Amino acid sequence: MVSLTFYDGVNCIGGNKILLEADQTALFFDFGLNFGAEGRFFDEFLNPRSIFGVADHLALGLLPPLKGLYRPDLELPGLWARHASHPLFREVEARGVLLSHAHVDHTGYLSYLREDVPIYTGLTTAFIVKAMQDTKGGSTFQETCYITPGEEAGGILKASHYRKAPYQQRPFFALDREYILNRELDFWISCDGSRGLDPCPVRPCLGREAEIGSLRALRWPVDHSIPGAGAFAVETTAGWIVYTGDLRLHGKNAAKTRAFMREAARLRPAVLICEGTHPGTAKPVTEEEVFYNALEVVRRAAGRLVIADFGPRNIERLLSFLAIARETGRQLVLTLKDVYLLEAMHAAGEEGVPDPLEDPGFALYDRPKGMLSAWEKALLARCLERCPGRVVGAGEAKKEPERFILSFSYYDFPAFLDICPEKAVYIYSSSEAFNEEMMIDHNKIRNWIDFFGMELYGALGKERESSGFHASGHIHGPGLVELVETINPKVLIPVHSEDRSFFKEHFAGKVRLVVPAPGETVTI
Repeated sequence: MVSLTFYDGVNCIGGNKILLEADQTALFFDFGLNFGAEGRFFDEFLNPRSIFGVADHLALGLLPPLKGLYRPDLELPGLWARHASHPLFREVEARGVLLSHAHVDHTGYLSYLREDVPIYTGLTTAFIVKAMQDTKGGSTFQETCYITPGEEAGGILKASHYRKAPYQQRPFFALDREYILNRELDFWISCDGSRGLDPCPVRPCLGREAEIGSLRALRWPVDHSIPGAGAFAVETTAGWIVYTGDLRLHGKNAAKTRAFMREAARLRPAVLICEGTHPGTAKPVTEEEVFYNALEVVRRAAGRLVIADFGPRNIERLLSFLAIARETGRQLVLTLKDVYLLEAMHAAGEEGVPDPLEDPGFALYDRPKGMLSAWEKALLARCLERCPGRVVGAGEAKKEPERFILSFSYYDFPAFLDICPEKAVYIYSSSEAFNEEMMIDHNKIRNWIDFFGMELYGALGKERESSGFHASGHIHGPGLVELVETINPKVLIPVHSEDRSFFKEHFAGKVRLVVPAPGETVTI
């Protein structure tokens, strides 16, 4: 029997956790965080209790009750006795996770999986995942790439972050490499923390193909708002199962998505699991339109400071603003996290991503901070050694605002109190928070803009898609029709979507349309 169980990602945006069981092998398509579900219970300051491992997430239904799937050090005594009567409770031995890309709504719950469950993805996605963890605070809930094994005492997990034992790295396989270069391996096993790292080198697969248990998996690169995104197909005795992840047809790399569509069609798949975030959009804004709209705004902002607010891992947007900075005689000023992420993608050999310490179009914002973490100290030291003239503080931004475009966003706003920008231009070019990277309050953004009398370009809230200053990372309605008709599956299963009516209107009667409920198993 071949089956798919949709533990999340249906009737909502994000949180994909899809279990494929076929031919005595079980694997997951993504294992993400559902921002909407988690946001019903937690926020930035009200968090799950890490001292109880996975208990809080299981109790609230944020994680499926699957014994054998999670890290043993996060399963405290008596945990499964409390969930044995749950209708979804069962034991699962996962042989791997096919990770489509590095957005948190697809990666966010990898932290809880057994540390020996392999992650199959592209090298760029693996490096982004590592960079994200390297620059976070070290919580158990962020241990996507490497973990700190917990210790139980008295029914709770002891604080283990001060132990001397090194981090343990998860096994990652790059489905787009036949070999890993030394410089790439150097980044993967690097660790600026005091604990050190017990390395598990990222391993190549045979090009885009991997044998996982009894199954064969293929991966294709696709276009999305984050580099390294990919789609997958898995060969089973019931036929090929194709999973799109998140993708689009209106970005600069749309040819990658169309190449995937053509090659997936040749497999004559039994099932297509397809994203449907924005089916109601008929004509999406393109990245080229965003570039020219923002360029015109910056040209008119002569003598004034420009702030560009866009998604933290939307490198295509970052490169657009880098080009705008060059066109207008400015520098694009990045935070330490931005620079570290660019270093990671450059190390992975991502096409078009420059070395931020070598490219004179970039500068680094030196934000006042009482205590720097180990990675911040190491990166700042590299910057001061290799490009000392491109480390910018509040004084320079205040004195010569016409020289810079500040790549700032929600959590960088307090820096404006040091810069005191006068008549600055604020370009809001970011994605909707609930289905991407963070839960943010657009009212607070508006308050900061109004407080300093900034001139806003781009729309806050849901209208940002039509503002001309943001290009979505997701496929639009006509693109969805083209994708499904090109691949031509026997069964179509929409995920990552809140719009069932679109799929019923366009595909009912043409394919077998299945819209599962959360936790439902579909037999192929």
